[in-house]
Amino acid sequence: MMALKILLVSEYFPPKIFGGGEISAEHLANALVGAGISVSVLTSRASGLEEFEQRNGIRIYRRLNTGKTPASIYSNIRRKLLLPNSIRKEIKRLDREQKFDIIHFLNTSSIIGLNGKRTITTINGYGNFCPKGNLFYRERWVCSGCGVLRFPLCILNSGYAGKLKLRFWLRFNPGFWILAYWNFWRRNRILRQIDEFIAISGFIENLLLREGIPGSRIHRIPNVISIMDSGKEYPLELKGHVMTYVGSLEKIKGVDLLIDAFNHIRIKEQATLLIVGDGSERKKLEEIANERVRFLGKMKYEYMPSIYKQSDVIVLPARWPEPLPRVLIEAMYFGKPVIATKVGGNPDCIEDGRNGFLVKAEVKELRKRIEKLLSSEGLRERMGRESRRIFQERFDRDKIVDKLIKLYESGQVNKYTQKDN
Repeated sequence: MMALKILLVSEYFPPKIFGGGEISAEHLANALVGAGISVSVLTSRASGLEEFEQRNGIRIYRRLNTGKTPASIYSNIRRKLLLPNSIRKEIKRLDREQKFDIIHFLNTSSIIGLNGKRTITTINGYGNFCPKGNLFYRERWVCSGCGVLRFPLCILNSGYAGKLKLRFWLRFNPGFWILAYWNFWRRNRILRQIDEFIAISGFIENLLLREGIPGSRIHRIPNVISIMDSGKEYPLELKGHVMTYVGSLEKIKGVDLLIDAFNHIRIKEQATLLIVGDGSERKKLEEIANERVRFLGKMKYEYMPSIYKQSDVIVLPARWPEPLPRVLIEAMYFGKPVIATKVGGNPDCIEDGRNGFLVKAEVKELRKRIEKLLSSEGLRERMGRESRRIFQERFDRDKIVDKLIKLYESGQVNKYTQKDN
């Protein structure tokens, strides 16, 4: 039997990295090649990188026109206008040469409808479900569904679109509202043109079901996680307990809640809170932090295993519903107890009371659970062991790859949908 020929479509691909999505895309490509699958990747053009490169058995085609970076609202608008047609054009061009068996879209920004090809889409974000892209209604609670009349009230009371801060002139700009809602409507409609879906968490699966996608077309498979321990040590030289947050420093991530809770913990032994990451809220967070909070800034990934190993507890206090936080999975790999808010994909990683605690996004409950874990070495050790077991049960690389290959080998082109261009 000839090897399946898969085209992975990812807007960005290493060494161009803007988040966990690009890292997951590379890990997936490497894992599939290792399993004997023929893998090509269609991604964006990038200054200083060749249009075509073959690396580790992966054929990388940098042909997409997306603009420079997703670092601003303006560049994101440009991407939304340019990307769909660029993807359609380049897929057709590549398919004439390679004749792929499956087109697998790896992020919500890359999805288009195609005729005559079996399509699979990994849903790892909220662009198909929310005009703001974060499913966080008025930045107060998880949205239950958008509408033409509901969206203006939401955007007027929001400071973020996705994870990016909304500038004042955009938040009160009806032209921006129309463009954002149109883009959401277009992305939502495209869901009906896809054969099968990979939901990376139960939360994502429920969103697809809410949109009327039949459960038979949804496969819950988390992203491939390959954790490489470089062996490089990051010297901390800290006494007592170490609790760590890893992520961006934005309001929706809830780091202010964590710092407030940590400032008021009452335990017998000394403790330090490490903040790993950077963002627009850093200065404000430094102002409210006491002397036991240490800001390490943005860190090279090669040092992250050392940070995890030196931590006693990992905390993720996000206000918004993250689809499936990579930080929690990495913490579980290193056998660490975890505390996270009960939103988004966090419950896929944490069984409350077994390997950590699920909490509300509020200071009082965070403080209570932090004190409980830092006060009991036995509880930390037991929950850490359970974290490792859950990682092996749900996030083991080989198990995930086996599920993906079974999905690739099943089904037929246009089995579920009649697509149009």
